[in-house]
Amino acid sequence: MPDLSDPAAREAYRAELRRLARGPRWFGFLLVALGAGGLIYARTNGIETGLLRPAAWTALAGGWVLLIAVMVYRTRYHKARMAADREL
Repeated sequence: MPDLSDPAAREAYRAELRRLARGPRWFGFLLVALGAGGLIYARTNGIETGLLRPAAWTALAGGWVLLIAVMVYRTRYHKARMAADREL
């Protein structure tokens, strides 16, 4: 269990949590940005039919699902890490 009373150890643990699932987190953010951009583009250019709108909504939803999944993963990791020494 990290020593959260020590500022240096607390900052090291924060850095460790930020490194967790960095790739999926960035990919989720990219999907959300592309989905939002696609919806804005479709709306400003009057595109009502075609595949752009469904693809943009799918990217937006998929990105949010991925970001929420990463949040759940990091929370579970943190809970397991904080409980590791209590079990000993």
